[in-house]
Amino acid sequence: MAAVAAVAAVAINPDRALTAHAMSMIRILFVDDETRILDGVRRSMYCMRDEWRMRFAGSGADALQQLAAEPADVVVSDMRMPGMDGSQLLSEVMRLYPGAVRVILSGQAEPESILRASRTAHQYLSKPCDAPTLKAAIARTASLKTLLASDRLAAIVGSVDALPSPPKAYQALLTCLRNPASKISMVADIIRRDVAMTAKVIKLANSGFFGIRDPVQTVERAIALVGIEAISTLVLGQELFDMTSPVAIPGFDIERLGRHSFETAACARVVALHENLSSNLADTAFLAGVLHDLGKLVFATRTAPAMLPTRAEWLRETAAQMEAHHAEVGGYLLGLWGFPDSIVEAIVWHHTPSRCGESRLGLCGLLHIGDQLAHERDPYSCEPRSPTLEAGYLEALGLADRWSSWQAIRPLPDSLAASA
Repeated sequence: MAAVAAVAAVAINPDRALTAHAMSMIRILFVDDETRILDGVRRSMYCMRDEWRMRFAGSGADALQQLAAEPADVVVSDMRMPGMDGSQLLSEVMRLYPGAVRVILSGQAEPESILRASRTAHQYLSKPCDAPTLKAAIARTASLKTLLASDRLAAIVGSVDALPSPPKAYQALLTCLRNPASKISMVADIIRRDVAMTAKVIKLANSGFFGIRDPVQTVERAIALVGIEAISTLVLGQELFDMTSPVAIPGFDIERLGRHSFETAACARVVALHENLSSNLADTAFLAGVLHDLGKLVFATRTAPAMLPTRAEWLRETAAQMEAHHAEVGGYLLGLWGFPDSIVEAIVWHHTPSRCGESRLGLCGLLHIGDQLAHERDPYSCEPRSPTLEAGYLEALGLADRWSSWQAIRPLPDSLAASA
């Protein structure tokens, strides 16, 4: 009935169909101070004119004026521009339009600038960037939006520039980096125990700046690519790591979250190896386990309202949102950061793995099982109530008889991490 009514309405007013189509198009603003670059983007993206509403700005100031007139879903900016550079522009976009996806497209190769931009940009694409790569990156951001229940959640994710690390973890890493005898494995062992550090180092390693083809999915490889010197710069400058205490959401403990995430990673990996799955899948399961509750950090770092009388109600609302939406929020943020779809999907559905569509035990299932095993071993880990296995999930995969054997496995996180 509704479809028939819609068709009738369009027949009466055909302009209405065009308006609806325009509203569904992705709004993209390209920013570059070189006219020839913008002309090249305009030509290469002409084939997307039926799906994208594209605008072009020659400076940061021009871009902000255009955004004030009409916001954009995606802002793609060059890094090096006179007056306001790309990092400064995207910082303003984050403040004024947090729901917009922010992309740096630049040929600038100075590591310091890349590290600075990594705090405000969701993705970094290196020039020259071929049209298919740029199209795929932008199109993916649109598909990611479907993971979220509302635009409000997109704005919450978009306001994130850094995620908190516990002071103990930060100090341990700082001490390790200051030791000239430290090795990559020693640095990696500290980073992989912290959710925020793991996410940001993997994000940086997978950026276009390093030009890799296969996604980095282990902390050790990420550090080898980025370099210990660059990691030291990041830590000392706090460009990626934030020690600010999170909002005091009732029952939330950032160190406990880290312990639970690491235990989930260890359990997911050991189950994969126990089931004779590939070592690559086991390593990916470890990474997904460390990051599976990243969305909780997003909610925990939200800024409390200035009016104190509303604080208690705001905290209750935020805690409820965190419990209901942390999986989709965490997956969405990692998707914006360029993490592989397999990890994004596993994190989004780690409470309901049947929705992942796996016909046999895969990444999503390993994450679900690892999460449950970790909660069983520490029922007060980080949840207001301990989650349970999805009803019928193991039975559907013919794995119901494996649960007791998985419960009997006692992974040793220290040695496990050393081999990850």
